[in-house]
Formats: sequence, C-alpha cells, structure tokens
Amino acid sequence: MQADQPPGRLIPAMIERREQAIGLGNNIRYRRKELGLTQSELAEGIISVPYLSLIENEKAHPKPDILVPLAKRLRSSVKDLLGVIDQDDLRRADFLIDKIRSSLVYERYQEAKAFLKDLREFSGKTPDQRVHIKTDLIEINFLIHFAEKEKYHDKLAAFEQRWGNPEEDTNLLVWYLRMKGNIHFLEDMYDQALLCYKQAEKLFPQVTDDIEKAYIYGNLGKTHLFLSDPALGILYTEKAINIMLKKDRWLEVCSMFNILGACHTNKGNFQDAIECFERVLRIADQFKFSKILISRTYHELGVCYLRLEDCKQAIHYLNQSLEVVSPDHLPAWEEGFVHQILCRTYLKTGELDQAQHHIEKALPLLESRERLKSECLIFLGQIHYHRGNYKEFTRCYREAIQSFLRLGAPENAARASHTLGKHYIQSGDTDEGVRYLLLAVDHYHQLLPSINFEVHLPERNLSR
Repeated sequence: MQADQPPGRLIPAMIERREQAIGLGNNIRYRRKELGLTQSELAEGIISVPYLSLIENEKAHPKPDILVPLAKRLRSSVKDLLGVIDQDDLRRADFLIDKIRSSLVYERYQEAKAFLKDLREFSGKTPDQRVHIKTDLIEINFLIHFAEKEKYHDKLAAFEQRWGNPEEDTNLLVWYLRMKGNIHFLEDMYDQALLCYKQAEKLFPQVTDDIEKAYIYGNLGKTHLFLSDPALGILYTEKAINIMLKKDRWLEVCSMFNILGACHTNKGNFQDAIECFERVLRIADQFKFSKILISRTYHELGVCYLRLEDCKQAIHYLNQSLEVVSPDHLPAWEEGFVHQILCRTYLKTGELDQAQHHIEKALPLLESRERLKSECLIFLGQIHYHRGNYKEFTRCYREAIQSFLRLGAPENAARASHTLGKHYIQSGDTDEGVRYLLLAVDHYHQLLPSINFEVHLPERNLSR
C-alpha cells in the first residue's frame, strides 16, 4: 500500500516461507470498508456484485484484468491486495522490536528511542500490515513506559480505530490486551487491568510467543498482589519466572523475583521474601544491571522489614533505595512511594517530624498515582491525629475515602471509613460515626460477602 494510504486490517494467515500471497478477499473487503464503499460501488463497471461477494469470501480468485481495476478503485496496489509478505521484513521488524524492549528494560532510553525511529522508518517502507500493527503496539508500549498519559490514550484510540481488535493473529491480540491492561494498571484501576490480562490468558493455547505469555503471567502476579491476593500473585509470578529462566532473560527474572518477594511479604512468608530479594541482589551484581532494579529491591526489603516491625532495618533499606540510584533516577512516583513507606515506618517509631518530612516529599511526587496519593492522605491524617489536630485528621480521611470510592478500592475505603467512624463515635458525633461505620460495613461486605444466610429480612406480614 502506498505511504499516503491507510493500511488495511490484519492479514489472517500464517507465513510459512520467505513470501506468500494470502487473504486477497479479506484484504479487498477490509479496504472497501475503510473507504466507505458498498459492494455495488466497487463492482460497478468491473464485475457483478455476486462475483465480488465470492471474491471477498475467498470463493473466487480474480484474474489480473479484474484485479487491476479493483486495486485502482480501492486506491491500492495489486501487490498490497494480494498481501505479499516478505519474511525478511518480519524478521527485521521483530529484531528492532526486541531491541526496543531490551533497551527499555535496561533503562537505556536514548537507545530505545533510536531503535523506535528506525522501526517507524522501516514500517513506512513495507506493505506488511503486521509490521504496521507491531509498530503501533510498541509505540503504545513506549509511551506507557514513560507514563505519558495523554499520548498513550490518543495512540491506543488511534490503534483501535485503525485496526479494531487484531483478532486474526492471537499473538498480536494478546499483546494488545496487555497494553490495555498496563494502562489500567498504571492508572490504579486494578480490576480492569485484571480483566484484560485474564482475557489474554484464555488465548494462551493459540499463543506461540512464550515471552508474551511470561509478561502476562508477571502482570497477573503483580495485579493480584495489588488486589491483596498474594497467593495467586505467587502462583502467576512463578509461572513467569520459569519461562524467563528458560529464555535467559535475567533482568526480567530479577523483576519477577521482586514481585514474588513482595507477594511473600504480603502473605507473611518473610523469610521466603528475603531470600527472593537477596537472590535478586546476587544476580544483579553478577550482571551489573541498572541501579534502578537494585533500588526497587531495597525498597521491597524495606517493606518486608517494616512488616517484621524491624524499623531500623526498614529505614536502612528504604534510604538505600533512594541513595543507590544516583546518578540514575527513579520515576517520580516510585521515589514518592519510597517516601510514603518511610513515613509509615517513622509513624511506627513515633518520630512525627520525620514522618511528616517524608509524606510532604511523597505527595507532589505521587500526583499521577491517585491511589498512592490517597494512601498518603491517610498517613498525613494519622500524623495530625497524633498531634491532636482532629480537624485536619478528619479532612484527610474524608478526602482519601472519596478517592478510594472513585477508584473502586473497597478494602481501602472500608478501613478508612471504619477508622473515621470510630473517631466520630468517640468524639460524641454519633450520626457521623454511624454513617461512616455503615459505609465501612458496605465495603467490607464487598470483600467478604455473606454465604451462610441473607442480610436482608423479608417484609413483615402485618396481617398477623
């Protein structure tokens, strides 16, 4: 297809050798619909409508004297309608995509940008529609990596308008679903992210790309962790690790071990968690990985020791997390997250000035992560409570609860409402106390619905 023409949809076939003509009827139909032509409008003066219908349904194969005028009316070329695919084009595109992925994983961003530029230029020169789809997907991946919200939303919308759901190639469909899930995850909408990843998992029997499977398993593990289901997090993350180990993808293995360790921490398996993090540090030292990976491992170690109530060790590792990245830098939200955990730790030790120092650093850094920012409001509220500033305490908790409700985070909303309700009861404001305690009950019920008997009583029979 010419450079100034929008390419058609995904060619529904597998390539077996260097080049092969496939999907002529599908390509004609997709191109006709892209141009908004009816079958009558396309066929007029060339062939009959019934014959065109046979061609589009792959039941007839037109000769060049028919195909040439059809291509001209479709503003395309015979070669593009035939779907002639060059295997070398696919190999070249896959090579560049793998380079982009590796560069992003290893935090070599300028290198990633250079490879992406090469891929865009290459994509513009090939008629292979799968190369075009892959290029669009890796661009979305790139924008998600840098959390460029407006850009990745625009790019995803353009992708969906251009290609729809790329259902004809399962590997590409799974990649597309992973990108949608990653966007939801980045925006703290974990339930929606989980739906995308689970939809992708159902397609695994038809997926040939093992690395894509590993990415989905890893994302499922991380999402279950954030949804307070560490047991499933462990199950999925171990699946991801097994695949990445077989592929010698050591940096991804370390990232997965960090998730696995975090799952063990949340499940209370602290020794297993520490072993995961120590393994990451050993592998990272051997391969000289980016200091950002080590920073994340120290962060998780700090959280683990906080759960063990060893605040001294927790503070040590959390500070290590911030110190080790110089001259590299963490993304702003990750730095904010570390400050949030340091605040929690200092709250446990009763060092309120230090706690407030870190929460004030965390809040502006977490502007793009509403759930984490809302959790910061809870900790800031606790600081105000300890200092007897109850008006600010209630303000922080009210604001956080509204945010949790917006995000669909029932556990956080229930816990915060429970605390605020108890405070109002103890302060003598029974009405407000009951209101927030009932709100807590509603959201606890979402987490643990009754299975033994109904909550609601039947209508009373007043005739008796």
